[in-house]
Amino acid sequence: MLAAGPVVAGPAPAAEAAACSASTGVTVVVDFGPLGGVQTGCAGGNPGSGLAALSGAGHGYTFVPRQPGLVCQIDARPNPCNGAPTTAYWSYWHASRGGSWRYSTLGAGGYDPAPGTVEGWAFGAGRQPAIAPPAAPAPPRPAPKPTTRPAPKPPAQPPVAPDPPGTAAPGGGAPAPGPSAGGAPRGTGQGRRPGAAAPSRRTTAAPSTPAGPTATDGTSASSTGAAGAGPSTSDSGPPGSAATEPASSSAKTLGAFSLAVALIAALAVAGFLIARRRRAGPPL
Repeated sequence: MLAAGPVVAGPAPAAEAAACSASTGVTVVVDFGPLGGVQTGCAGGNPGSGLAALSGAGHGYTFVPRQPGLVCQIDARPNPCNGAPTTAYWSYWHASRGGSWRYSTLGAGGYDPAPGTVEGWAFGAGRQPAIAPPAAPAPPRPAPKPTTRPAPKPPAQPPVAPDPPGTAAPGGGAPAPGPSAGGAPRGTGQGRRPGAAAPSRRTTAAPSTPAGPTATDGTSASSTGAAGAGPSTSDSGPPGSAATEPASSSAKTLGAFSLAVALIAALAVAGFLIARRRRAGPPL
């Protein structure tokens, strides 16, 4: 392989022992073939040529005597230099990361590899390196986004139950008025205990006046006794019977009045008969 530059290369600088881990730098693969193994290194930065990348990856090189630019040895192999015949020479290749090898049409001294690409060297009869170009480095993981937790919701307040009727208002006030027993408005039964019966209405029968002539002696007493026998009606029924009191009192009054009239009539008839006998005198 032809290359521009000096015939003898200087000592190789220190290099990384693996492919470049970033998009910068040039990865260099050297396949020694029958001379012993494959090595991969990284030339950091931006090498200006294929030879600069080879040196930057830690490899030394020499040219064929009297043929400047033609690489004969890499890291002193083959030893001695064989003159680089077509059956055993160092072929020069290019590739992208994770791509395929392409044979170079330019010498290593005149080619400028781009950062992030791969350079390949293989000893033999023009074969490509035995390993594929190293894959592209994994992209950096994105920084985790900060997670914001939503603010906790305040606990729901239970509904306030209204105060029952009769309970004291806040601040020591009087209890709120409520419906009285039986649905009647308050104020109509003040002074009564809850459940007490309403006062009954009393009905007194009018005194009866005797009719007819007044009886003498015994008949007067009988008449008086009979007249006083008429009971006066009063409502002493059980609590809650106020609705039926007027009808029952009227019936009792009417009955007493009828009884008194009957007694008075009987006494009048008896008195009339007695007076008639006395006027007629004793029987003959």
